[in-house]
Amino acid sequence: MLTNKSSLLVLALLFPFALMAKNLKLHPGYYLNQQGDTVKCDIELADWNRNPSAVHAVGSNGALDLSPEETKGFGVYGYVDYISAKVTYHSATVTGTDFPEKFSDSLATNRCFLKLLAKGNVDLYELKTSERTVFFIRDHGSDPFELLYRVARKENQLVEDKHYQQTLRAMFNNEGMGTKYDAQIERAAYKESDLLPIVKILNGSSNNYFSKQSQTLEPILFAGGLSYMFPSPFTGLYATNNHFSSAMSPLVGIGLLYNMSPYSGKSKVGLSLAYSGYTLDKTTSGVIGHYYSQNYWDTTSYKEHFHGSNAFVTLNFFLMYVLNPDAKVKYFLKAGTWYSFSIKKDANVYSDYTTNTRGIVNGLPPTTTEDAGEKSILNVSKSFGSILVGAGLSFGRSQVGLDYALPSYTGRFNGSGEKFKIGTISLAYGYLFGRKHG
Repeated sequence: MLTNKSSLLVLALLFPFALMAKNLKLHPGYYLNQQGDTVKCDIELADWNRNPSAVHAVGSNGALDLSPEETKGFGVYGYVDYISAKVTYHSATVTGTDFPEKFSDSLATNRCFLKLLAKGNVDLYELKTSERTVFFIRDHGSDPFELLYRVARKENQLVEDKHYQQTLRAMFNNEGMGTKYDAQIERAAYKESDLLPIVKILNGSSNNYFSKQSQTLEPILFAGGLSYMFPSPFTGLYATNNHFSSAMSPLVGIGLLYNMSPYSGKSKVGLSLAYSGYTLDKTTSGVIGHYYSQNYWDTTSYKEHFHGSNAFVTLNFFLMYVLNPDAKVKYFLKAGTWYSFSIKKDANVYSDYTTNTRGIVNGLPPTTTEDAGEKSILNVSKSFGSILVGAGLSFGRSQVGLDYALPSYTGRFNGSGEKFKIGTISLAYGYLFGRKHG
C-alpha cells in the first residue's frame, strides 16, 4: 500500500512538471480586428481546457492581449481557430449525478471566443465552461445559436432534452435532404465526435474545414526486459544474512496514453498493464555448533537451497511530461504508481535443506544424525505496490523508456521476521497505434 510519505514523494516528483508546463511557445497565427481585417501575429498557444477569455500575442507593434470584446476572432495556423461572438446559452450542468427535477431554464449571455469545429454553409462551434460544454451552430451566415441539450432527473430516472436533434432535422429539411439521415441524428449524442459527421453531411462539397482533434487517446504495445530486485536480507532455516540476486524477466504489456495537452502534446496521463515474472535460486552451506560442556555439544553441517517463482500482472498509472514536444526526437519524464498482482497459485519461497549433526548429549558416546526436507520460509503477498518513476525518448510512433519501480514490502520471512521487498527496473520499446498529433 502507498504511504503518506510515498504520496508526498509522488507530488514532489510531479511538481517540476507543473512548473515546466507554464512555458508556452509562440506559434504563427492571426487575429481579426474590429473591422474584420486579418492581422498576422505570433500567438502564445496554450492547452486550453476551456475557451480562453484572453490570449497573449506578439505582432509587428509589440505584445498585445486579444479579448473577445476587442477582436472578432483569432487562430493559430495548423492548430485551431476561434471567433468572437455574443451568445446566450443554457448554463446548467449536463454531467454528474446532481440534476434538478425539471429542465433548467438558467441562461447565460456572454461575449466569448467560440472554437470553430467545422466550416461551410453550416458552421459548428464549441464552448467549454466550468459547468459544461455547449455547441453552437451557424446556418448560412446567421449569428451562432445554441444546440440545446438539457438533463433532469424525474422519479430517479435520467431524462434528456435532445432539442439539438430537432434543430438538425429541421436543417436537413431546409436543405431538401428529407428524412434520409434521421436515424443517424437520433443516435447522435451531444458530443463533438457525433455532431461533426452530421455537419459534414449538411455542408457537402461546401465543407472546407474541420477542427483538429484537440485530445487523443494513444494505444501502445510494449516489450522489453525487466530486472527484479530483492534488497531485503533474510535468515533461512540455518543460513543467516542471505540476499537474492536480481532476476531477469521478459516484459510485455499494453497501455493507453491520454493527451491532456491538445496542442503542445506536453502532458499526458498513462495507464498500462504488463506481464512479467521471476525465478529465485540460491544455494548456501555452512557449519553451526553449540558447546555447553565436554559432555554436551553438537556441530551441524548444512546445505540450504532457496527457491521460488512467481508471475505478476502489474498495473501502472502515471503522468508524463514531454520536455521538447516540437522536436523530432522527444524526451520525456514520468512519475506515478505501480501495483502488482500475483497470478501464480504457489508463490512461496522454500528452503530445501540437508544436515549432518554430530554431538554428545549427557556424556554419552558421540552420535551422528542426518536430516533433509523442504519448508516454506516466505509467503509472497497477492498484491503490493509503490512509486514509479521513469524517463525515455520517442520518435515517430516509437518509444523507448526506462522505468524504476521503488521496492515495496510483501510478506515476511518465517526464519527472522524480516520484511521482504521487491522492486524492478525495466527497459522497454513501445509502439503507438493512436492517431499522431500534429
